[in-house]
Amino acid sequence: MGLDALIFQTHSVSRYSLAALLGAIESDSRLSDLIIEAPFRPSMNLIERYARRGEVLVAHSVMSTQTKRVYNNVKKIRDQFSEVKIVGGGPHASIRPGELIDAGFDYVVIGEGERKFTELLHYLMHDKDPSELGGIITTKQEEYPKPKEFEIVNLDDYAPFALERNILGPIEVTRGCPFSCRFCSTPFLTGSIVRHRSVDCIVKWLKRAVQQSGFDRAWFLSPNALSYGGRGRKAELTKLENLLQQATSIQGLDEIYFGSFPSEVRPEFVNRQALTMLRQHVANQTLQIGIQSGSDRILQEVNRHHSVEEGISAAIIALDCGFKPNIDMIFGFPSETPKDQKLTIDLCYELIEMGASVHAHIFMPLPGSFYENETLGILTDDTRRHLGTLARKGMVTGSWGNQEKIAMDLAARSRKDIAKG
Repeated sequence: MGLDALIFQTHSVSRYSLAALLGAIESDSRLSDLIIEAPFRPSMNLIERYARRGEVLVAHSVMSTQTKRVYNNVKKIRDQFSEVKIVGGGPHASIRPGELIDAGFDYVVIGEGERKFTELLHYLMHDKDPSELGGIITTKQEEYPKPKEFEIVNLDDYAPFALERNILGPIEVTRGCPFSCRFCSTPFLTGSIVRHRSVDCIVKWLKRAVQQSGFDRAWFLSPNALSYGGRGRKAELTKLENLLQQATSIQGLDEIYFGSFPSEVRPEFVNRQALTMLRQHVANQTLQIGIQSGSDRILQEVNRHHSVEEGISAAIIALDCGFKPNIDMIFGFPSETPKDQKLTIDLCYELIEMGASVHAHIFMPLPGSFYENETLGILTDDTRRHLGTLARKGMVTGSWGNQEKIAMDLAARSRKDIAKG
């Protein structure tokens, strides 16, 4: 007797992953008999109901910033249902699989989930040993494989969302980044390889969404919106314009959002030609630009590959082309001095005076990043005061207070890992 039901423990931060994973499951005819539940308010009663009927697998998508909540949920399930199996995937699972095993997970999926997760489900439905699958961890090990060691997924092979269940999300049009910023986990997770979902695939799924679900607006997801179609290091405007022209010509699809959250634009990619073209096709009034620091010394140190001046220029061009720039800034980088923080605060004021808005973050030592073993970011008293003043005026957004608490937890766990090693 194999697996009967899969229950996703969904959360707002993992809703995009949920849509993509369910889309991959819908694309796999071998899994058509599997009962799937993905409530946005999961309950123990739901697990209990299915556990009485047969074998149940509970799934979590785990981000490094959400581990405390996830591990508490796993403990509750373990305390109440000894027979229920639990699987974890997502960024933190790929980076710290042994930590998930310690927390009570039965299976940990390393790397991209579209192929590995569906293979795991197929194995469990037929009572096969999933430890035979590369990238599926079932026990503690001395060493674990790294995500980029596995064959990469062709995005065109999988649905971008779960159309049959009407669980839709942004269409991921680009995956991967070649820039290796030192505060980011992406280099560990995907390496430097950049790949794209084809225009034909995107248009196909958009048409189906319009016809079956009344989909009238779409968001495209990319780490750098202007890089679509290329290797990620320069703008490919002809290929991007082809995508936007074909997407906006779909009857019944009224609006396309691209370059605003959850996507971003790198400042050195911004020029008037690119944004004039983008403005003709997209509905978003904002443009998300990652400048990250007002100190050129810090930008060079964290491997950003752009300057402060390029960031300011990108904001000016965005405003001139009809976009309101929403600028990402990070405070508290390793080796950042009070002078560096003041430069970033001064840049925030300059950008706000121009007409931009700022989204502030505090540095967190993310597992898998170059800086994973660094101490947490620290705000000076002046920085904290200025951010508070700007936030009260509605000029700066962000949850740096909550991020400080998460950063403390990440740094503490990193120190424990070092001590164990």
